Amino acid sequence: MSNPAFIVDGHQEQKIIQQICPNSPVRMLNCNGKDVALPAAAERIASLIRLMGNKYYPYIIVFDRESRVASASQIKESLEKLIRSEGISDDLVIGVPDRMIENWILADWDNVKSKGKLKSSKILPICEGRNGKGLIKRLLPNDGKYQETIQGVDWFLGINVKIAFEKSPSFREFSGTLRKVGCKWLRPCFEGIMN
Repeated sequence: MSNPAFIVDGHQEQKIIQQICPNSPVRMLNCNGKDVALPAAAERIASLIRLMGNKYYPYIIVFDRESRVASASQIKESLEKLIRSEGISDDLVIGVPDRMIENWILADWDNVKSKGKLKSSKILPICEGRNGKGLIKRLLPNDGKYQETIQGVDWFLGINVKIAFEKSPSFREFSGTLRKVGCKWLRPCFEGIMN
């Protein structure tokens, strides 16, 4: 049976996880952004894991790609190697939104359109790799006022995970690795898929 702990980029992700997994600890990385080197982030993640002890299984890390040149998959692989090089042998699940958590939100365009009352009714052809936060701000009425920890959390919690799974490769990769955790929130992603 899993007993996960989470390490996430910031307040928005922390609030989301506190709603989805209310009994799991959530620590903020406070070490990301386009200028943060992966070794520095890995060192901070390893430090947080050591502080939490060997009580949790797995440690689930959500780390934004931001505007880094490497792909989300490459960042995930590099980050895991760097964390392991810090002496961490615990079970890890790493999710790297391509480019930020807003990209996973945008994967369910109908949810965003209805909750955000957006100016555009066009369907986004691709949500990955774009500046998701900037796109949301441009499409919002009222001069693009977007509050990550209010609207962003609400919109994320309202996404149809099956649609996000289908439309976002980085969400699909992350939720696929989380399958072993048995997350009830992600269960619709795997309905009808053989074990």
